[in-house]
Amino acid sequence: MVVAEEGIEDPSDEDIRKFDQKRRNKKVSNQEWMSPNDPDARIARMKDGRTHMAYKTEHAIDLESDLVMAAGGYRADEADTATLSEALVLAQAHTVLAGSDSQIKDAVADKGYHSTDNAVWCEEMGVRTYIPERESRWRRSWTDKPASHKHAVYGNRRRVKGARGKRLGRLRNEYVERSFAHACETGGARRSWLHGLEDVTKRYLMYIAGRNLGVIMRALFGMGKPKTLQTEGEGGFLSIWAKIEALYRLLGSSGTTLAARICGTEFLVLKVLARLSGLARPAAPVAA
Repeated sequence: MVVAEEGIEDPSDEDIRKFDQKRRNKKVSNQEWMSPNDPDARIARMKDGRTHMAYKTEHAIDLESDLVMAAGGYRADEADTATLSEALVLAQAHTVLAGSDSQIKDAVADKGYHSTDNAVWCEEMGVRTYIPERESRWRRSWTDKPASHKHAVYGNRRRVKGARGKRLGRLRNEYVERSFAHACETGGARRSWLHGLEDVTKRYLMYIAGRNLGVIMRALFGMGKPKTLQTEGEGGFLSIWAKIEALYRLLGSSGTTLAARICGTEFLVLKVLARLSGLARPAAPVAA
């Protein structure tokens, strides 16, 4: 212990605070120190200049539906360039598991994700990249690199400067940054009191699941939060319930296993919503 090395025996909390105020060279790196309570956390500098033990989160969003296709937590000292390929693979895997045959064709990211390796990997996977490059004082030298590297980097640079690249960049700024605002600011996921990368990631995935559910509710019912029913009144409630009934009839007639599991049991949604909204409409179970 640093205090003991200075010859202070059995220090109190006040002694430690006074000693730390006068101590110089307080800076320490992640290579030199690890938190005994949370070994997965890393020292990270916040945007306001302060340092905290932190993790890093990422979103991969479909720019057409606004749904988060992949989200994950990483150690704060992992570079963005090292996690792009993992995010794309997860997003494609989740698309397949959802029963869609869609293929990811374009990848849009900020300049922190740009690297020659990422551009080459995406080109090999058949994914067009739209990733701005960091500013540099020097011109790139390609004499000691394969021709495929130059082709991938220059192709990405050309696409970023095009009209489609600029449009996709604006969409990325809108959708991705808004998803972080919803999950981290409005949802309260900016801070975590859990320890360990696995538990922090699980908790964050639940936040993202709630965020995606809000997007789906907004598309189906015109509102993304249940509390909105309290401000809509009886007309709004009946309108929402009509859409819920139509959705369950559609599920019941689809004949799929998932629909049978949802509609094959008594589901007293109407009774619960009627009680919450104060309506006197009699409850009736929805059954297939």
